[in-house]
Amino acid sequence: MKKNLVKVLTLALAAATVAGMSAMPVFAVNTVTDTWTVTEGASRGTITVQGVKESGVTVTAYQIVKGVYSEGKLNDYALCDANFAKIADVMNPTADEVTTIANNINAETTTLNGVTMKKSGNDYVADVELGLYIVLVTGADTTVYNPALVAVNAEDPINGSVDMTLPFTGSAYVKSSETGFNKDIVNSSKNTEGDTVAFGDKVSFKIYEMTIPSYSQDYTAVQYTIEDTLENGSFLGINNLVVTVGGAEVAAADDTYTLYYNGAKVNPGTAGSSGGAATSFKVEFADAYIRANGNKKVEITYDSVFTENATVNYAENKNTATLTYSNDPTNAENTKTLTDTTYHYTFGIDADIDAEAPGDDGDQKNKDKETFELNKVTEAVGGDSFAEYREDGLVTMRNDTYKLQGAKFGLYTDKAMTVAIITPECDDDGYVTSDDNGHITFTGLDEGTYYMKETVAPATYSLNDKNTYKIVIAADLDAEGVMTAYSITTYLSTDGGATYDETAPVGSARYTNTGYSVNKTTGEVTNALSDYTAITPVEIVNPKLAGLPSTGGAGTIAITIGAGIGMAGFLTLYIVNKKKKDDEAE
Repeated sequence: MKKNLVKVLTLALAAATVAGMSAMPVFAVNTVTDTWTVTEGASRGTITVQGVKESGVTVTAYQIVKGVYSEGKLNDYALCDANFAKIADVMNPTADEVTTIANNINAETTTLNGVTMKKSGNDYVADVELGLYIVLVTGADTTVYNPALVAVNAEDPINGSVDMTLPFTGSAYVKSSETGFNKDIVNSSKNTEGDTVAFGDKVSFKIYEMTIPSYSQDYTAVQYTIEDTLENGSFLGINNLVVTVGGAEVAAADDTYTLYYNGAKVNPGTAGSSGGAATSFKVEFADAYIRANGNKKVEITYDSVFTENATVNYAENKNTATLTYSNDPTNAENTKTLTDTTYHYTFGIDADIDAEAPGDDGDQKNKDKETFELNKVTEAVGGDSFAEYREDGLVTMRNDTYKLQGAKFGLYTDKAMTVAIITPECDDDGYVTSDDNGHITFTGLDEGTYYMKETVAPATYSLNDKNTYKIVIAADLDAEGVMTAYSITTYLSTDGGATYDETAPVGSARYTNTGYSVNKTTGEVTNALSDYTAITPVEIVNPKLAGLPSTGGAGTIAITIGAGIGMAGFLTLYIVNKKKKDDEAE
């Protein structure tokens, strides 16, 4: 009976399909021979591989079964490497045998010839001689590809002892297992990658688009771990943590995953347990659980609280999540890492800008420079003279001659000014006092509209309670969540807050990121803010009291003396009249 190579290769391909049900990882490239000496008289054909989704990968076909020729005739078939690419019964190759061959290719222990397939449209093709090939994809990013088997038949029958009249399968679809990774801010005021917040706000997060890969048994150990680290000090607490796999909530347990807060293992329990003061967590899935849940979706949700320790304005308070998973069956330490960062901004009036400024000498003088949107003064000067400033260290001094310390202000969320905003700068009564530079500082503000009024004037100065201020903070963030500009605009009301002239702001400041860069791995942002001199600050004037200075001046003394003389005169007249009446009565 003639041996039927077609039958052998067809069965091998069927076995490979079974093997493909357990997704194989991306393999390292074995020694590849793009061309080799073709057996004399060997038939050739084209193999095609479909389903390779990523660009920049390498697709390699390794011949594992070849034809045996004698005098130009196909008389037999044989294994290309009987030691490291062995199939005990070529009529019935097993999934384990296919896996072993792939591993040996990865370890470069085989003598198999490999040809690099060329990209043609969405497919990969190669012209090769008759035989059976195992196809491996290397250099993938997030996708784990299965090996595929593909066979090549002779275009015309070759007279010999092997029947070549049946068709071969000359193409294969590479099955893949892909994991994505994304971290979003839930209900963000801006976009899913960045938002603006106030001190004390709750911020909710979702980590999703993750799929556990299907790992074959050639992996001695597998890992699939999600970590999230909140910016140190900016957030506090990992609360309401929920882990779902395949749409069902899964609690931490010995046979599911281990949960860590701040690096310390949490006793198995419900996934939603609070992390208290935790600022990081890790979900580490168990090996057996990973293998049993291949191709299932994973999602993690939680929330945290934005704290007063966060930095303001251009200081990005970032949170970076990381997914680490196995992608090399020969070395459990070799893993793939994906990251995603969210950015959170809060604002300060008369506060540090916290942005680098370009300069010929690499100057970063704007990083800690104090802004000057509000200025408490004894006299308004405005104009160009006010635009000039000098620096005392890193503090910007504005209107130095007339700066006024000691005035108290309240900041409110409503036009009626009944709901006060309490910031770290407030005293026990909820007011902020102008400092020795006349600055009125509020920090930890979200983007939005606020109202401000002076509540207490400094000693010897009059309070103008008819003047109130509407302050609007607005910010621009790009698609990655990085802030590109923000502005603070101030409007004046002279009727106690009833109306504001929004056609003519009394103060305006806009700070633009003229160019910035983002480190894709760490999420760090390098800002580039140009000098800001074209800013119109608000001048809030307190004039000195005119009539009754509280220091006991000459006016007070004169009034006191006059009052004393008058009282003495009335007393003398009263005594004289009374004595006169008494004499007449006698």
